[in-house]
Amino acid sequence: MVMDRLARNLHDSDARPVRCQRQRKASGRVRVGRSFTLNYVCGNGFVTIYNTVLQSVVAGNNDILWVTLESVRADHTPMYGYDRNTTPFIDSIADSPDSTVLENGISQSMWTPASTASILTGTYLSTHNVGQDGKVKRKLHSELDTLPGVLADAGYETALFSPSTYISDATGLTSGFTHSELIKLRKENFSKFDETGRLSWKLALKRFRENPTLDLRTLKRDIENSTNGLLATRVKRWMRNESDPDSPAFSYVHVPSPHHPYVPISTVAKEYYDGPDLPAAYDTIERIYEGTEAIMDRMANGNELTPQQTELAKTLYDAEIRYADQTVRQIVEAARARSDRDLIIVVTADHGDMFGEYGLLGHNLVLRDELINVPLIVSGIDGIVSTSTDVSQHIDMTYTLANLTGTLTEQFEGRDLREGNREWGISQRGIAHLDEYRKYNPEFDTSEFFEEPYTCVRTATHKYLGNRNRQVLYELPDETADVSEADPELTRELSAVVDQEIQWISHSEGEEAEYDDRMRAQLRDLGYLT
Repeated sequence: MVMDRLARNLHDSDARPVRCQRQRKASGRVRVGRSFTLNYVCGNGFVTIYNTVLQSVVAGNNDILWVTLESVRADHTPMYGYDRNTTPFIDSIADSPDSTVLENGISQSMWTPASTASILTGTYLSTHNVGQDGKVKRKLHSELDTLPGVLADAGYETALFSPSTYISDATGLTSGFTHSELIKLRKENFSKFDETGRLSWKLALKRFRENPTLDLRTLKRDIENSTNGLLATRVKRWMRNESDPDSPAFSYVHVPSPHHPYVPISTVAKEYYDGPDLPAAYDTIERIYEGTEAIMDRMANGNELTPQQTELAKTLYDAEIRYADQTVRQIVEAARARSDRDLIIVVTADHGDMFGEYGLLGHNLVLRDELINVPLIVSGIDGIVSTSTDVSQHIDMTYTLANLTGTLTEQFEGRDLREGNREWGISQRGIAHLDEYRKYNPEFDTSEFFEEPYTCVRTATHKYLGNRNRQVLYELPDETADVSEADPELTRELSAVVDQEIQWISHSEGEEAEYDDRMRAQLRDLGYLT
């Protein structure tokens, strides 16, 4: 489309058609729409328009902001019918005339490293491999393109703001970013005399002013759970003072709320929790999610949450989403003020979470809708198609942005969201390590789980799960009764999607991931390491 428009602008009566010669990378992938020379043949000779001019036409019109929320289920947001208004600001974005709320939004996996790697590379877990081992022992392979990388090549500033070890240099997911920050409010921040130290102290004082309490445990919790504030401040400062407004920008921001344990700052928690003793509620939720061992032990031994505990978890989870929504407001307002360019905004979540459904807590083992059906909202792109029967994936959004900016490569495995008839989405999980659960209960029934990597094909009405050992078909919303024998034709059809789309690739020769002691401590706190 861009080529046709450029050709029409240059057309005269003696012109012959435009010829484009695309250049191949060393890897053999074709890079569409940017690294090539355009020869336009006119009556008086050749006019050559080099890629620098073309880049300004293709990729210089929009800033792009991609915000990923941590662990947010679609069914806990008002855009998808939830009765609590957990995301008033994001809802206002969704209501704007140039926005689309994508029905049936599907994440490519059920945990952060695999899902984020899919977003950034535009590929499935089976292609990028990050987290396929269930442990993230290897970095993203250096030969893979990333969306920030191809945008940087096209003249974009590309910035990453992450609170997660899994989205950092340790895993290679900073690849392609010209600026990246790993941001976490830690105890050691307060002994520093740099900007991080100053910002941490300002946030601590802000929390005390908001809730002037003599309860030191509550104040300590409020401060410890203020990474959102530190993240938003660093994003705002980069956009206002450090980025170049003359260059377009792609900013990727991962908001840490509402990862378990759900301990929102008290001023937000009080909007949702109306019990008499908020500190006691915090104690209860922290005991439930007291690290990896506690979660595995509870699941393996069938220690289900009581109705009161389930309601408490959902209430504090919703408060955490509201806290995340406040953070998104600050980030979006900063992005809007950065330059005079039009702004494309993507808001989604890396995966969902479970509150004891099917005896499961957190986000592990399964690809149920509670974990892979996520909010997916885009603003600033015309012509996006979304109906109740369309299924949209994270990598479809990546593909659309690359196509829109003229930076698409053959590596990207998604589809353009401006095209309809998206009948399915794919999510995948790597190795489950079920032996780690059996340590807590050798009698733990793991027969319902896939131990080896497997693929889910999700349509608007059904969900197929399969690998080389078994296959299952569910008729949604029920994810307990296997209907594969009752509907063999649909089972074969969705199995054929896997055969056509998926090839498990091993990058065993890749570089090992590197976690220092502080990173490992964070992963243990989040329930990823024992």
